Amino acid sequence: MMLRIFLAVFVSASAYFFFQAYWGEQGVKREEELAKQIEYQEQINKRLKVRNDALRAQINDLRRGEDAIEEHVRTELQYIKDGEVFYRIVEK
Repeated sequence: MMLRIFLAVFVSASAYFFFQAYWGEQGVKREEELAKQIEYQEQINKRLKVRNDALRAQINDLRRGEDAIEEHVRTELQYIKDGEVFYRIVEK
């Protein structure tokens, strides 16, 4: 009789600890979820880092001189110099 009670308590405790180790707050499932979240955030961070590096390079170019400013004005605002002809091709 005592052995059956001990066995029942042991099996119940083992089942409880297994459940907690796998599905509990700090279990394997939670660890997998956090790993996925970390991976997703790292991808976002990489994209933002590339974008920030490009913006930093553009800022440095603009600080360096008139050539970068002229290029920016010509491409973004479509300015032209005296004596140049601007052609715009419109697709139908």
